[in-house]
Amino acid sequence: MKELSTTFDYYILPNKIFCSIVGIWPIEKRSSTYSKIFAYFRLIVSLIAISNFFVPEIMAVAFYWGDMETVIGIGSNLMSATQLFFKMIYLVARRERVYRLYNEIRILWDSTDDPNERKSYEQIAYRARIVTITFSSCFLCNLTTFSIATIADYFRFAYNGNDTNDNRHLPFLVWYGTDISASPKFEIAFAGQIMTAMIGLSAITAIDCTFMTMILHVSGQFILIKTWINKIGFEMNHKSIDMDKFEEDLFKCIRHHQRMIHVVNDVNNLLTPIIFMQLLTSGLEICLSGYAMLDNGTKITDILKFTSYFISVTVQLLLWCWPGEILVQESQEVGQIVYFSVPWYNLPPIYRNHVCLMIIRAQQYCSITALTFKVLSIQTLTAVFNTAISYFTVLQQMQQN
Repeated sequence: MKELSTTFDYYILPNKIFCSIVGIWPIEKRSSTYSKIFAYFRLIVSLIAISNFFVPEIMAVAFYWGDMETVIGIGSNLMSATQLFFKMIYLVARRERVYRLYNEIRILWDSTDDPNERKSYEQIAYRARIVTITFSSCFLCNLTTFSIATIADYFRFAYNGNDTNDNRHLPFLVWYGTDISASPKFEIAFAGQIMTAMIGLSAITAIDCTFMTMILHVSGQFILIKTWINKIGFEMNHKSIDMDKFEEDLFKCIRHHQRMIHVVNDVNNLLTPIIFMQLLTSGLEICLSGYAMLDNGTKITDILKFTSYFISVTVQLLLWCWPGEILVQESQEVGQIVYFSVPWYNLPPIYRNHVCLMIIRAQQYCSITALTFKVLSIQTLTAVFNTAISYFTVLQQMQQN
């Protein structure tokens, strides 16, 4: 297999780039005053850009109220804007906790100096890096689809000899309180939406992928614990036992396991409101985009747009559920590895008690939850889709009535 870089900064580089674009990457204490001011400036610009997309969409919903098909098309994008605006405001309010958690995970990267042991969590960190790049590409394709569909409509009306001022439209349907179909207002609004969407996509990638990476790095530490336990079991089964070394290695595993439990609790305290908002609105996003995609009266360009959007929303939800599932599995397997790999029944009573307590504690797996009642896992993805189908059925009944 290809040898991977072992530096922490290598694996988080894509996250750092996207977070720096919107000004939410942790500012180091030794940074210059200019760098700090510029970071805050980027953050303010990002919040203003998201607001300039969020507010006109709310106005558009009010303006087009009664036109169900139009409101559904606007509502699907509005849910994403609502998610992003909430996440940005929340992270700004709790930035100190985010910085502390980032520093903690950075320190955990150096939990071992053994290259073979480091591979246990380097592989999962590499996956996080690849997924971040893939996710950003997916959302970039989504923006490209919306832009191309708008341009295709513009040239289609122009080729047919229609009045393009009345028929051309922006990539994202909003209402600014005035008619912008005439030049140069339309071109300015079009360019403004593209720039705003680019900032918004950078913010979505920065926030979602960074927390996905954080959860996977925490999961990697549970893999490291399993590696240590397997090593202890191998030495006990194939070599003479050095009780002093055994005690040192066993207590290292126990202390690291307890530390990771506290880290997961810190991640939960930080992410619970964000995950709750994500799950609450993802069902609506999937429902509205699916309805707009399957509506018989929708134009082919709109079908392409909402199909791309539907795929992006699904990938975004999977981006949260997948690392949560891995965390549950890896933390749950710690107890199984201890039970099957370590001949604990041959140990002196004092060490046997420690091992048994570790097995008992590992049976209560670590997980990321939404307001303490919904564990983030692949089953969560299924539950959100079931909710979206229920909403979809209600919309169909409303249309029929």
